[in-house]
Amino acid sequence: MDLSVHTASPSLPFPHHSSLLFNSCSHSMLRLEYRSLYWKPLSWRQNRAIRAQSPNQTPNDGFVLDDVPHLTHFLPDLPSYPNPLQNSQAYAIVKQTFVSPEDVVAQRIVVQKDTPRGVHFHRAGPREKVYFKPEEVCACIVTCGGLCPGINTVIREIVCGLNYMYGVDDILGIQGGYRGFYSKNTMRLTPKVVNDIHKRGGTFLQTSRGGHDTHKIVDNIQDRGINQVYIIGGDGTQKGAALIYEEVEKRGIQVAVAGIPKTIDNDIAVIDKSFGFDTAVEEAQRAINAAHVEVESVENGVGVVKLMGRYSGFIAMHATLASRDVDCCLIPESPFYLEGQGGLFEFIEKRLKENGHVVIVLAEGAGQGYVAQSMHAADERDASGNRLLLDVGLWLSQKIKDHFTKVQKMAVNMKYIDPTYMIRAIPSNASDNIYCTLLAHSAVHGAMAGYTGFTVGPVNCKHAYIPIARVTERTNTVKLTDRMWARLLASTNQPTFLNCNEKLQEVDEEINNFKIPSI
Repeated sequence: MDLSVHTASPSLPFPHHSSLLFNSCSHSMLRLEYRSLYWKPLSWRQNRAIRAQSPNQTPNDGFVLDDVPHLTHFLPDLPSYPNPLQNSQAYAIVKQTFVSPEDVVAQRIVVQKDTPRGVHFHRAGPREKVYFKPEEVCACIVTCGGLCPGINTVIREIVCGLNYMYGVDDILGIQGGYRGFYSKNTMRLTPKVVNDIHKRGGTFLQTSRGGHDTHKIVDNIQDRGINQVYIIGGDGTQKGAALIYEEVEKRGIQVAVAGIPKTIDNDIAVIDKSFGFDTAVEEAQRAINAAHVEVESVENGVGVVKLMGRYSGFIAMHATLASRDVDCCLIPESPFYLEGQGGLFEFIEKRLKENGHVVIVLAEGAGQGYVAQSMHAADERDASGNRLLLDVGLWLSQKIKDHFTKVQKMAVNMKYIDPTYMIRAIPSNASDNIYCTLLAHSAVHGAMAGYTGFTVGPVNCKHAYIPIARVTERTNTVKLTDRMWARLLASTNQPTFLNCNEKLQEVDEEINNFKIPSI
């Protein structure tokens, strides 16, 4: 294919379309030959969007390939080898064993005629050539950040995938998060060791927040002869993975760094959803059902269920839609107010008069401004840089009780349920187990094929290799102007707590421009 490559000036952000927070319309572009791009230092090229044009495409079709780094970009003489999967009995029945380098996945699946085709990513899967001999591979796996259903499944399938598909025997588990690299906490992983860990919650390798010292970590990687690093964690962890990759490239060592994005909140950008999310929504139904049973059994019962969702309310929104027993859902993206016309108190009073009870689902990040103001709390953060949240569930329960007891002179029966740790600690369900297997295998195929500094995930239901910077540049949030939130409002018949379209647009723009805190 005849390629014409456009790339942004190194001093300017790379030219993604407008939804990616970068407005590059006014940036000057440099036209380079494809072969000249090959020998540029990877630090210059990484995460630059490549605009490829084939003879069959119109000049302005707007096809953009968001490329991922490859070991050969800074080790051009690295030899390749035939993929062992060509002799695999399992893959012998597959019509097309290997993914073509030309296969890409579109970020936008719905487009209009004569509009740009938009950003695309390399499709994940096994390649015909690999850049590691199985007997020379020394891989390691590390888990960082908070717990999430499915972590153990990912660990298990990375180990089994490396061993069963590629014949790799030397696999290490780094214990206790990033600190484990330089505190020398490791264990040998084999298919037998990890055989049944997917049936347990938590992480088999233990975890921690913070503790990221890039130079110490890469020193340890070199000392131990590790040449494949699999990092399971959220946005802060993936930023750390990007730093590790950059240091590896700077030193010019053959180490593939693969990220597997993890967050129970489903707030990772680009990918369809994060693993553990389906399990969390399913388990949240138990808490909502318990609250509903409790408040139905008493006079003027008010149930408050607090679910996960630091910056985004996906779990609360989906759990509400799935339950149909929820009267009101409050999320971080949608400000609400308590008193006055159209406020939460008025809505609760109306529902109590209509039904005799009310169930409220509350994301942990909702209403934090109100809580901090009333408690005069300082802005404190954890080791990962995340803001420490106050218990909005207890605060709201007390506010509701005080209002109806003192102002309305009406007794209410408050029931507050916080299932956070119960949800985080359970094993993943069947849907997430399958998803975790695909994530792990995609990461293994990518690392063996020589890709590095990448993360994996489904984009429009097709797994793809994505530059780490793309999934850490912003947080995925509930869009108040999208149909899913409209479906929730229609389902619960709750107020929007917003007075006009202009205010709604301001809230949505503020959410879209939210940046993830650095590690």
